[in-house]
Amino acid sequence: MSMIKDEIKDLITNHTIEIEELNEQTCLRIRKVINELYVDKEKKGLWLWEKLIRFNYISDNNGWSYIKEFVLDSACIMFFNEFDEKAMYKIKNGVDLNYLLSETSGFEFYITDLNYSYLICFNHHDILYGCGNAIKWIDSLKNDDRS
Repeated sequence: MSMIKDEIKDLITNHTIEIEELNEQTCLRIRKVINELYVDKEKKGLWLWEKLIRFNYISDNNGWSYIKEFVLDSACIMFFNEFDEKAMYKIKNGVDLNYLLSETSGFEFYITDLNYSYLICFNHHDILYGCGNAIKWIDSLKNDDRS
């Protein structure tokens, strides 16, 4: 098991937030859809965020903590660069997501909703990316002088 999966399983076991690990077939389907919607197959790079198309971003070491404001009460899916961790998790809402992120070590992650209407990434350079419906949200963060 990877460090990421270990940390998340520990959090699920010892706390009352609702996190569901998705089955392998669901994970494969999600990766396929995300790649079709948000990834330029012609771009080279090791990390998914290096190959994103149509995105906006801010650089902020606290960027991960803003995601709860976007997710709000909706369920979301958290996943990772596939070489870091293949598992994906469905998280009940932005509050639970924020708790998970605040209680685990800093790993690179991606967030989408159940309809794939957005993709958010927080990477190891402290850059918060937004694609799809999250592009305007990133603009609003820039206007709030957070970055």
